[in-house]
Amino acid sequence: MQYLVLAVLVGCVALLLAVLALRFGWRLRWLLGWLKGNVLLALLAAAVMLGLAAWDLQNFTEIEPRAATVGTLSFNKVGNQQYEAVLTGPQGNETVRIAGDLWELEVEVLRWHGLPGALGLVDGYRLHRLLGRYLALEQQHDSSANGRELLPNLHSTPPWRDLWAWIDNIEAHRLLEADAFEVRFIPLTDGAQFSLELGPTGLTPVPLNPAATAAMKRFN
Repeated sequence: MQYLVLAVLVGCVALLLAVLALRFGWRLRWLLGWLKGNVLLALLAAAVMLGLAAWDLQNFTEIEPRAATVGTLSFNKVGNQQYEAVLTGPQGNETVRIAGDLWELEVEVLRWHGLPGALGLVDGYRLHRLLGRYLALEQQHDSSANGRELLPNLHSTPPWRDLWAWIDNIEAHRLLEADAFEVRFIPLTDGAQFSLELGPTGLTPVPLNPAATAAMKRFN
């Protein structure tokens, strides 16, 4: 009985509010103007988002059906557990400093599904991040605490307009999916040079000189 009475009272208040709204604004001109303004704002927001997505898409490169060389990576030791890495990729040369005993390379991948895939759109990639890792847990912990192990993204896209990150946060990937390739835990070796081969299933470093070959043997 209590909830029935409450329901009647709340319903009466709702009816009263509806009557007042119709009494003072029955022509609804303000509502049409409000709806029009919101639609225009939504269209403008969509245009801005699509523009940012288009700007970010230019950083991606098509993935070849078969594994192909997409760049080279070389290391020069400049100090105790300090290395200068030169990465040559589709966007040109990038020189970064990394610290540690091992190196890792992350690649962001966009995969098309459904109708876009049926229409022939090819999966794309971009080099994301090159970083170093320490073998000693204490050093790695200190490096992580100070934020030294994370280097700036190779594509220099800020998180707030990162298309790959936007897609990765979406749970349903019916048309476009954010995937990633990783090369991890390869020993840092002075003078090592690698060729980077990338295909639909992953990224593979191929040694180009004896130093790189020795590093890969230690990795295996």
